[in-house]
Amino acid sequence: MSVLDSPLCFVDIETNGLNHIRGRVIEIAAIRVEDGKITRTLNTLVDPLTELPYYITNLTGITANDLKGAPTFDQIADDLADILEGAVFVAHNVRFDYSFIKQEFARLGAPFLPKQLCTVKLSRALYPHERGHKLQDLINRHGFTYSKRHRAYDDAAILWQFVQHMRKHFPPEQVDTAVSRQLRQPALPKALEPDMVKNLPETPGVYVFEDEIGRPLYVGKSVNIKKRVLQHFGRDHAESKEFKIAQTVKHIRTHETAGELAALLLESQMVKELQPLYNRQLRKTEKLILAKQAKQGGYITVNLEEASGIDPDEADQILAVFAHRGKAKQALSELVKVNCLCPKLMGLEKSTGACFLYQLRKCQGACAGHESAEAYNSRLHAAFERQRIQAWPYKDAILVQEKSESETAHGIIVDKWCVLGSVTQEPYCDPEVKLNQKSFDLDTYKILQSFMTVHANKLFIQPVPDNIFAIT
Repeated sequence: MSVLDSPLCFVDIETNGLNHIRGRVIEIAAIRVEDGKITRTLNTLVDPLTELPYYITNLTGITANDLKGAPTFDQIADDLADILEGAVFVAHNVRFDYSFIKQEFARLGAPFLPKQLCTVKLSRALYPHERGHKLQDLINRHGFTYSKRHRAYDDAAILWQFVQHMRKHFPPEQVDTAVSRQLRQPALPKALEPDMVKNLPETPGVYVFEDEIGRPLYVGKSVNIKKRVLQHFGRDHAESKEFKIAQTVKHIRTHETAGELAALLLESQMVKELQPLYNRQLRKTEKLILAKQAKQGGYITVNLEEASGIDPDEADQILAVFAHRGKAKQALSELVKVNCLCPKLMGLEKSTGACFLYQLRKCQGACAGHESAEAYNSRLHAAFERQRIQAWPYKDAILVQEKSESETAHGIIVDKWCVLGSVTQEPYCDPEVKLNQKSFDLDTYKILQSFMTVHANKLFIQPVPDNIFAIT
């Protein structure tokens, strides 16, 4: 028995134009078909209990006045659930309609997990030579009829016409194959070719989601690229960012790496280079605020300095790094408060004598020489222990290799938390060395410091061979 012979429910919605997390349904239509006949229909406006943007009115013809007095979603939820019961949920770009309805049911505390069938994907599978697969393209191509475009019932009825059309013009085996492939594979974004996901590597590395003109949307990393990519598309109903990516991703570019550490470092580098739309972390910061230490009369003082980068040879003089000056001052003030440090020596107060907190007995008097420099400096270093750049624990540069069963050896050359280059060696061949310009990157430091501390058992670390820099 074909899936298309089971109950089908053709669904279309209109929304208030926001994403499915915050957006609301303003109209919904559902047409239930059993044994090739329409058995039930639902067609109603829905009061979203929010304002309606003017551009939605221009698109659909639905006005705010039309929605006044319409039922809210909770009032039609039971009828909708009833008409969908046991049926395959069919929609054009099904993830869009499904995501909004799922979220509406979630607000009511009700689950919503029907089988889904996308007519965009069916059109792509059966008409691969055609460029356009939007609903209007189907209407123009096949001569489907309607009364009101961009209204839920008419758009849902067009989908029923399309299913009847394809069953009439294609062999049953071909139609069933197109349907079955869609139902048994993980739900993928409408513009993404299934083979592209099928052929993704199941190895460590970095992946880049790109839109139809090649613009980077998101850069990610994983120890299993294919598994991680599928997780993205499994979460797009619950997370706004994942939903937006799924609606626009057209290509996936991948870069395999030797292991997790290399993937982390490459991800950080590529985010800075590509500046993808949906990456918020790891982006390149043009200016940093450095909390640098100096000494005055034996006491450590703190000065905030703006810098475009960090000199690795001066990293041990940096107590903390901040994205902007306001955040730096807020953090320093909190350290003063928690650790009884002196705001004057911390660069937060200018005065000729003792600081104001000393008069309140909240500073132990380093600013007036009433606390020893040794005691004050020890407390200050303890306060900055988690924020400061850790001292490089090795005498010179090291070669870091991730443990792997691969016959090809991969390693990175690191000195003072800077990645100086990479080494690749095939069996029975001389190593290939690629060197970088020495540059300290804060994200690279955090990745290296954390991974080398927490996952030291996954690494081989050795001094850089004497001749390595000559092999370029």
